[in-house]
Amino acid sequence: MAPRISRNQVVFILAAGIGSRLKELTTNKPKAMVNVGGMPMIDRLLNTLQKQEFNQFIVNLHHHADALQQHLEIEFPELNIAFSNERNELLDTGGAILKIEPMLEKNTTLLIHNVDVILPFEPIEMLATHLSNKAICTLAVSDRTSSRKLLFNAKNQLCGWKNVQTGEIRKAINYNPKHRELAFSGVHWMNSEFYNYNTHKGRFSIIDSWLTICHDAPIFAFEHKSDGWFDLGTAEKIKDAESKLKVQ
Repeated sequence: MAPRISRNQVVFILAAGIGSRLKELTTNKPKAMVNVGGMPMIDRLLNTLQKQEFNQFIVNLHHHADALQQHLEIEFPELNIAFSNERNELLDTGGAILKIEPMLEKNTTLLIHNVDVILPFEPIEMLATHLSNKAICTLAVSDRTSSRKLLFNAKNQLCGWKNVQTGEIRKAINYNPKHRELAFSGVHWMNSEFYNYNTHKGRFSIIDSWLTICHDAPIFAFEHKSDGWFDLGTAEKIKDAESKLKVQ
């Protein structure tokens, strides 16, 4: 049975990105407000998560920050949405997660969700796995083509990272050469205990922190099917998602 959403479970939507791959679509608006099927991608995400009974959200702001904040305040007045201000400096995924620590209550379980992905499953399914493994982080991953992969050992624990194009491998202390290579899907669950292990500061990728701590703080894979997962990072990928979602 899937766990119920509690007040200590918060969704952090990573929405601050400039969206440079979307080119002219983000010249006058934030990436999060680019339409997917006639609806801003962040509205689609919030509607989906709201149906799953999530009700506490944090959204980070940078590119066209005022427009995004005003949009959400007008369109979703019923939701508890706090904002993390990155107007002066875009902090990357790790820095963004570090910045919101003071906004979280003790023992918070955080769902961190890229604004520009659509999942083929409900994140609550991941939470059951996350809790049963007593993990610090649980990462949504799938076996699909990607230029970068995360490496997992036989226990399904993170142990490294690979650039598929160059062959570069970053080995964590618990690296195992008999690993599986899986692509990260832009969504993960994280316990607030993560902050006790993280040593990175400022602007950094969350992957840097994962690779530093995964031998001490277990970070597990949640493998899902690749069909139905969509990256909305380019206009072409949005069109692909729109065409396939119409028949699902």
